[in-house]
Amino acid sequence: MSEIRVEEIHIHPVKSCRRIEVDEIEIVATGLAHDREWQIVDAEGVCVTQRKHASLATIKTALDGDTVVLSAPQHGSTTLSRDGAPPVTVLPLVGRRPVNGIDAGDEAAAWISDFLDDKHRFAAVTDDSNHRAPSSIDVFEQPLSFVDLAPVLLANSASLRWLQERAVEPFGMDRFRANVIVDASDPWVEDTWHEMTIGSVTMTAELPWPRCAIPQIDQDSGERHREPAVALRAYRWCSEASTLEGNLRSMMEGNGVFGMGCRIGPAGAILAVGDVLTVQSLQDPILAPPT
Repeated sequence: MSEIRVEEIHIHPVKSCRRIEVDEIEIVATGLAHDREWQIVDAEGVCVTQRKHASLATIKTALDGDTVVLSAPQHGSTTLSRDGAPPVTVLPLVGRRPVNGIDAGDEAAAWISDFLDDKHRFAAVTDDSNHRAPSSIDVFEQPLSFVDLAPVLLANSASLRWLQERAVEPFGMDRFRANVIVDASDPWVEDTWHEMTIGSVTMTAELPWPRCAIPQIDQDSGERHREPAVALRAYRWCSEASTLEGNLRSMMEGNGVFGMGCRIGPAGAILAVGDVLTVQSLQDPILAPPT
C-alpha cells in the first residue's frame, strides 16, 4: 500500500452548522480544537441539529481567534464569544444528561431565534464541563465536546468513491461531516484499522460509524435528498453486530455505516494536511466489506 496522507481536515465550531476546512489543527482534551464546541439548544436546553432543522446547514462559520462568527443569507451575522459568558446547564444528544457549559448571550440568542423562528440559544462546553458519554457506550474514554459520541470521525475517500459509483444521485464527502479525511486507495480498508499514528498524533478507531439522516441533507442548500441513504442501505447496512454488546450493539444494528469513530491524543499535538497516517495495529471489521 502506498503512503496514506491526510487530505483534508474539517471542524464544525457549531454542531450542525457549516464546516471549516483547515490546514492544521491542535489536539485538545475533547478532540480537535473548536470542533462542536458550541451547540444550539431549544427553550428546554435540549440540543437541536439538522435532524430537525435542515436549514442549519446554510449557516456559515468562521473563526476570529477563539470567537466564532456566524452568518446566513437574509440574516446577517452574529458572534459567539466566551468572554464574560454566564454559566448554563444544557442537554447534549449523548445520554441527555445535564452538562454545565456557558451561554453566548441574548444577542446571539435573538439571531438564532430569528433564523429558526422559535426561541433558541447557543451554549458551549468548557474545560470544566467534563462531558462524558454514558458508561455503557463510553468506548472512547475521553471528555467530549458536543459530538454525538466519537471525538473524531475518520473517513476514506476511496470508500466515498466506491459509494458514489453505485449511487442514484451525486453527493460529496461533506455530507458525512467527517473530521479527518484520507485516501487509502482501497475502499473499506479503514474498517480494519485500529491503532494509528499521524505525525505526533495518535488515533484509535473504536467503531464504524452508524449514520443518521443528516448525510441526506445538502450541506450547501439545506435540501434533503435520497442519497447516500440508498447506497448505504444496499451496500453498507449493519443488520447484525454480534461482536458488540448491549447499547453499543443496539446503536450499530439497523443503520448504514460510513467512517470510523476514533479517540485521539495527545493534547497539544498538531494535526496537519499532508501528514502521513501509519497503521500500527489492525482489528476484525464489524461489518464485512461489500462484494
